[in-house]
Amino acid sequence: MKTEIFNFNTLKVHVTSKTKTLFLQLIQPEESKKNLINEEMLDELESLFSWLSQHIEVNSVVITGQDKYFSKGFDLDEFIKLPEKHFQKLLEKYQKLVYVMFFLPQTIIVNLQGGGVGPGLELAMGADIRLAYQENYFSFDHLKQALIPSGGGIGFSKEIIPNSFIRNWLLSPHSIDNQALKGSGFIHNFLNKDEEEGVLSEMLTNISNQAPVVRIQTKRSLLEAILPGLDRAITFEKKFALAGLAMNDWKKKINNSKKSPSQEFVKARDLSLLLKKEGPTKKENLQ
Repeated sequence: MKTEIFNFNTLKVHVTSKTKTLFLQLIQPEESKKNLINEEMLDELESLFSWLSQHIEVNSVVITGQDKYFSKGFDLDEFIKLPEKHFQKLLEKYQKLVYVMFFLPQTIIVNLQGGGVGPGLELAMGADIRLAYQENYFSFDHLKQALIPSGGGIGFSKEIIPNSFIRNWLLSPHSIDNQALKGSGFIHNFLNKDEEEGVLSEMLTNISNQAPVVRIQTKRSLLEAILPGLDRAITFEKKFALAGLAMNDWKKKINNSKKSPSQEFVKARDLSLLLKKEGPTKKENLQ
């Protein structure tokens, strides 16, 4: 039996009593949005994760996206209208949400289904188990959007997949093949669409049959092994992401796609001269 709970606009949530599973689906009314992450979704995820932290009777969480697709990342058309400080706060909130997922007492399964790109994939970093369809499209295309990962794409990823993979995916954005996805550990299992329900049902039944206290303590013990790296990542990833944001190249990227003549990105040499001119204090802020 499925029971609808919460009255969210960007999340569809229901629970099933049989396995004590909470199902969370990212949704956006506009089809072109492809489950883009906006401020409202961040606020609703924060509320839901807070609720989950207090309801340890829930055994598992399954996160998916509407229309068999996970997420295209940030709703930059919305974020470009916000004051810079406001957007910075939202990036910090996103990073914290992914971080919090590691601490939730439930076993978290993210089914990325047909794929996702850029910041949309970072939400999956906090999952215990990641699934996807055999036919998919994945790309860590942050640099195409003139963004530096801020939700774990650099810092948290190091604790769950080899750094050489994420280095390749970020610095040379491209479609990632299934062999690399599984070999890296980013995707644990691939599903055929017609077997998705059966595989998930078996997985959730197995989780529900586990001794809950032992399961929770096992997850906490696994976290302890990587916690120092996660805590360090919180600081350095945010520092670089916000410094990159201050260049406003991401705004130029959006504007260049809508009008001409195109705006030039900040040149590395120009930035170096600016840092020398402004002195150590300015340089420290950017670092």
